[in-house]
Amino acid sequence: GLSSLWRLFRGKKWNVLRQRVDSCSYDLDQLRLLVVTVQGLIHLLVDLINSLPLYSLGLRLCRPYRLAAGVKFHVLEHEAGRPLRLLMQINPLPYSSVVHTYRLPSSGCHPKHSWGSLCRKLFFGELIYPWKQRGDKQD
Repeated sequence: GLSSLWRLFRGKKWNVLRQRVDSCSYDLDQLRLLVVTVQGLIHLLVDLINSLPLYSLGLRLCRPYRLAAGVKFHVLEHEAGRPLRLLMQINPLPYSSVVHTYRLPSSGCHPKHSWGSLCRKLFFGELIYPWKQRGDKQD
């Protein structure tokens, strides 16, 4: 994928029928749209990775008793005059609850409804700018 992206920025593309690399001319708008789309996908991926509770999911996978949803007690022996013997079992927290409980809020590195606004701008032919993060210098 990276090699084909590199060829794309150099103005080349792989010709499947002839099994060779051919020259291809792209408009500036096509390249700008590709850059904006790739940048948006990378922002979404980084936001998803930053908000997932990877440590909690790993802990639930390796040691499920550490993240408990509760306990169950089962009676082992119940005889008159003797102490009651119980077995305690830990109910592990389900993965969906782990994600819901320990997930961090998204960092909001791109504007709200950015994909919707991108599609609207494409449909109406408006000018598209790459997403800017907080802290970027404004000229």
